[in-house]
Amino acid sequence: MTLTRRFFLGALAAALLSACSAPSAQPSTNTAVPTVPGEQPAATAVSAYPGPGATGAYPGPGATGAYPAPGNEPPAPTVSMEPIVVPQPASGEVGITTGTLYRIDGENRIPITNATLYLGALLKTAEGVDAMVQLDRNVAPRTVTNGLGQFLFLDLPPGRYGLMLDAIEGALLLNQPDDGTDLVIEVTGGQVNDLGELAYPLPELN
Repeated sequence: MTLTRRFFLGALAAALLSACSAPSAQPSTNTAVPTVPGEQPAATAVSAYPGPGATGAYPGPGATGAYPAPGNEPPAPTVSMEPIVVPQPASGEVGITTGTLYRIDGENRIPITNATLYLGALLKTAEGVDAMVQLDRNVAPRTVTNGLGQFLFLDLPPGRYGLMLDAIEGALLLNQPDDGTDLVIEVTGGQVNDLGELAYPLPELN
């Protein structure tokens, strides 16, 4: 065998041994991002904040529990235009107070509708003089005017009260419309106390 043939066979055997002893290729865990020649590969976001509408994302407009989108607000409560029928007190131990509330606008008197009214407790000084009206919204008698401005307080314990109108700036104590003196409401068991028409130069409340 010539030297050239022996060298070729030896080189071939060494190449085969090297190939057999080389470690096998492992599958790659990185996914290549295809690129356009001349451009940088796009970055991939990891654990990004979920976009609108994704599971767990902050609900978008109109989603369940989200703030209603414009035009989807719940309808305003319906105010009854039926005149109030004043009943008799439930017993001789309680009384009823009723009346009609108006807002004066120039020469016009406009019914104050869907307004919340309270009866605050009238407090006296140690000498027995009327001092102030106390309002606790949690326990005070409460009612709402209808579409005609009429109101009705039912089953009131006997006592002396002040009529208070709930407004944006707070509860307003209403006085006698004619002369501005104190409007003291006397509730007597078994009696109906009709305050009549009460008109005040108030700003528009609704």
